[in-house]
Amino acid sequence: MTALSPVYQKHHLRGIGGSMKRISANIFAVLVLALTLAACQTVPYTGRSQFLMTSKAQEDQLGEDAWREVCAKEKKCTNQQYNEALLRVGTSIAQISGQSDFKWEFRVFQSKEANAFCLPGGKVAVYSELFKLAANDAELASVVGHEIGHAIARHGGERMSQAAVQSAGLQVVSAATKGNTAWTQAYGIATEVGGMLPYSRLHEYEADYIGLMLMAKAGYDPNAAISFWNKFKTVGSSGPFGEFFSTHPMSEKRIEEMRLKMPEAINLYNKCPNKKGLGVRYR
Repeated sequence: MTALSPVYQKHHLRGIGGSMKRISANIFAVLVLALTLAACQTVPYTGRSQFLMTSKAQEDQLGEDAWREVCAKEKKCTNQQYNEALLRVGTSIAQISGQSDFKWEFRVFQSKEANAFCLPGGKVAVYSELFKLAANDAELASVVGHEIGHAIARHGGERMSQAAVQSAGLQVVSAATKGNTAWTQAYGIATEVGGMLPYSRLHEYEADYIGLMLMAKAGYDPNAAISFWNKFKTVGSSGPFGEFFSTHPMSEKRIEEMRLKMPEAINLYNKCPNKKGLGVRYR
């Protein structure tokens, strides 16, 4: 076998390396395009196209697993008023949600932080501190509706799909730059700010909209959403760059969007045969 000259190795193999980098990037681009075309779904209520690599069954199973872990870790609230309120409001929204395959569960956890979530498959939790902000069933419905909106829109699956694509992208970049940490970190930061977090912003607005429609359809006065999120705004924190880097939009913008969607929600509310108004008041 004829040995390659040093000059040939230096210039020709360098060219091959550059070609491989370009091929890797091209393969990744084609892969992403193919996956996007194959995994495109439509979000209920909004009609937005979304990219999902996970099946609903996979997401529901992940929700079940996470729910067991959370329930084992968190302390269950013993306040009867809070537990009855969540069950009452949650059941009302679940009944009109159109999610007959959800295995609904509702639980209040004892905590000093005001928070709530709905896992895929309909596992809904509210932290007890949140009841210091919610004055009635309708305000609670605005929160529960928002969280259920995330589950209906399959935002969890969408986030996992985005993360999977991002991870593949990082591998390609790492190979193309021979593992150069600075480049990989730069790509990670750029992807996080330019690709991941803005989707979370979108998810929050989308969940606000779906939640508003759900509470109105369930017979709760949608105007209560404005009153609740106004109060929530006062306990939130924001710096000069808070909106840009936060996964949640600023409350002022969220409230503004809700006001724009209010006529649609009021129309649904007026059509509801079993209006509850503000529902049960807590104080």
